[in-house]
This record gives sequence, structure tokens and C-alpha cells, in this order.
Amino acid sequence: MSQLWVPGRGMPSRRHVLSAAMLSGVSLAGAGLLGGCSRAASADVTPVQLWHLFTGGDGGVFQAMMDTVDSQNPGLEIDPVVLTWGGPYYTKLAMSSVGGRSPDLAVMHATRVVGYAPGGLLDTWDMGRLAEHGVTPDMFPPALWNTCVVDGEHVAVPLDFHAFLMFYNTDLCDHAGLLDPDGRLSGLDSPEALIDAGRALAKVTGDKGISFGYTGDGAQVSRMWWGLYYQTGATATLVPGQEAVLDRDKAIRVTQFVADMLDGEVADPDMDYGGAIASFSTGRTGITFMGNWELQSFLKAGITFDAMTMPNIFGTPATFGDCHVFVLPHQDRVDETRRDAAYQVVAGMLKNSLDWAAGGHTPANLEVTRSSEYAELVPQAHYANAMEEAVFEPSSWFTGSGSDFQARVAEVMQSCWLSGSVDAEGAVDGLIERLNTMLAQNPPA
Repeated sequence: MSQLWVPGRGMPSRRHVLSAAMLSGVSLAGAGLLGGCSRAASADVTPVQLWHLFTGGDGGVFQAMMDTVDSQNPGLEIDPVVLTWGGPYYTKLAMSSVGGRSPDLAVMHATRVVGYAPGGLLDTWDMGRLAEHGVTPDMFPPALWNTCVVDGEHVAVPLDFHAFLMFYNTDLCDHAGLLDPDGRLSGLDSPEALIDAGRALAKVTGDKGISFGYTGDGAQVSRMWWGLYYQTGATATLVPGQEAVLDRDKAIRVTQFVADMLDGEVADPDMDYGGAIASFSTGRTGITFMGNWELQSFLKAGITFDAMTMPNIFGTPATFGDCHVFVLPHQDRVDETRRDAAYQVVAGMLKNSLDWAAGGHTPANLEVTRSSEYAELVPQAHYANAMEEAVFEPSSWFTGSGSDFQARVAEVMQSCWLSGSVDAEGAVDGLIERLNTMLAQNPPA
């Protein structure tokens, strides 16, 4: 299997993908078995095959939304295929487009779109056709809509914004004197204030105040680091063939802050993702940094908690996240009836996306998030502003959710935060070196 494309290292050549498809034929064929059984025996029902990567609680909610769209549109039937999140999903999606077996519709992360669209693996959405189905740009926050445009072409439609949040135990924070009169955590307006809050919580818990699970987890490291980096007001520009443009001094400041927080008193420097969930769920810590998709985990734990966007400790509001987006995998011969049904499915999913908030995600459709029904959802409504301050991983063909470059970010940051084998300056220089190495490589054609 050494000839298979490695996710995060750019798009493979057509020959490379076809070779991989032959090697992985069993996997691709088997993927269809995960889809639902068809009810479209009648010629007047149009099937729409939809690939997605939602399992667990998200998978159940997404399936319920598809069932609702099916019931509202008797002339179509959604045929879902569920594939493994991350590299395997994106590999199969690429192979399907090149191999002529692409689905009618698929879900991707917005940060991965830039690696697919230039290679011709995605078809463009027709804005007029979307409007005919009631989907227009003004339905979405500009920050989200703009992530769906590559080289001036609209190649995706946003479903949500899933944010990296701060969850906090309201009982513990109240005992630590950290809540305002409205019962919300406030006053975390500097790095020192956040660390002081962690120390106050540690006195209450008798353990640590804050938990951040990141060891061996490139995604978690990237979510924390890039989100805080953008809070400094800095930017990052990654242009193939050129060196990375990064504010080194601000990057060092962010790296050092996280190291200071992970001092063994405020927060454990050696904690993985599951450990952070467990420590917060059992009240051993009063604050944890997690994606909004862990909302159900904490509800099941039975603790009293709330959530908010990442506190603005460096001066510029910025909450790291990504979007699940709908894309049209490239088809050499488009069946216009099925293509129109795909548009209809997307419009229906957006219309019914209030249900999607149950999993913690913030629906991209502003008509939903500005509704009275959404305002009643707690804590979801307390971090709906995440879309207004959304920031993403720097755009390049090798970055994005599920990419292996996130593991390279983790390598250098863990060497500072966990082992202490390098200082903050060394970690940032290591990150810049890795960025430049990737930028020196030829991007996919």
C-alpha cells in the first residue's frame, strides 16, 4: 500500500489515484454497503447518493435530517454512504471523482476544499440554480461563505461552523468567584487573567483548574495554537514556492502562553483528548477546551456547565473552527435530474438545520441561528457569535482538518509544551521550517 496517496500531502495525479483505486477497490465497493437501503423502486423518485463522515451522535442527527428532507420531498430519495472520518474519507472521495464513480453530493471540511477544487475534483455550484431553491449568499456569515470560494468559483455550500470552545463548570466557577451577575464566566481578557482563573479553580477542585487534551493529537494542537495566534492580530500567508509569512514574535508569545498554562498546577502538561473529557466530566477541572461536538458528552455526564467562544486574551476576537460544507464531486457526465435533486437536498438540509444544533454545531444558515427557537438552546446560543469571529487554519493544499500536516504542528509544539526539549522560540522555528518545506514542494496540478 506504499503507493497510496497520503492525505495532507496534496492531491494525487490521475494515474496515482487510479492505481490506488485498484488497490482499494474492495474498500470502495464495501462503502456502498453502509448506505441505506433504497426505497426508490419507482421511476418517478430520483435518488441522490450522499457521502458523509458523520457517525455516533452526529450520524444519528444527520440521518434524521435526511429523513425529514426525504419526507418533505417525495420526488427524491437520499441514499447515504457513511465513510471513516479523516484521511480515508478524503482519499476515497478523490478516487471516486477521478475514477468516474463519484456520488451526487458529499460533505467535506471547508479547509480541505482548496486542495480539491484546483485539481478538478469538484464541480462548481450554479448561484442562479441555488437561488431557485432558496439558497442565497445573504443566508450565511461572510466568513463562512468566503471559505467556499476558490479562484472565484463557488465550490461549496456551508452547513455549519464547528468551533473550538471553552466549556466551564458553572458550579465550580461560581465557587471560585469567576461568574458575573448573569452567571456567565467573564473577565478573561488577558493571558494572565486566564491563568489566574485556572489557579482559582485548582483551589476549588483540589486538583487542576483547566484541562487541555492534546498529546498525540495534531488536530487539538492546531485548534488551540492557530486560534490564539490569530487573536494577536497576526496573519499567516502560505504561497507555494515562497517562504511562509508568519509573525514570529507573536507566534512565540502564543507558544509560551500555552506552555505557561500547562505548568502542572493550572493544567496537566501530559493529557490526551479522552483524559480531558474525563477530568471535566467528573469535576476534577473546571474549564476545558474542546470542540462543540463534545456538547453531548458533557450533557450525559450530568454536570452543570456552560460554553463560550475562546476568550479574547490577546486583543482580537478569534475562535478557531471549520465548516462542514456540501460539495458536488466532479462528474464527467452530469445527470441533470439528479443534479437538480442534489440542489434540492442541500436546500432542505439547510432549512432543517436547527436539528443539527443538537450536536453542538452552529448552523450556518442565519435564518436558523437568528430564530427564537435557536435562542432557547443553551449553551448553543451562548456561542453562536463564534461565526462572527471565525478563523481557520491557513489555506494551502497541505493544510486543513484531517490533514497529516496537523501532526507536524503537534510534533514541534509538544516538544515545548510536554517534554520541554525546546523552548518557545525553537518550537516556532520548527513550525516555520516545516511550513517552508511543504511550500517548497510542487502543489497538485
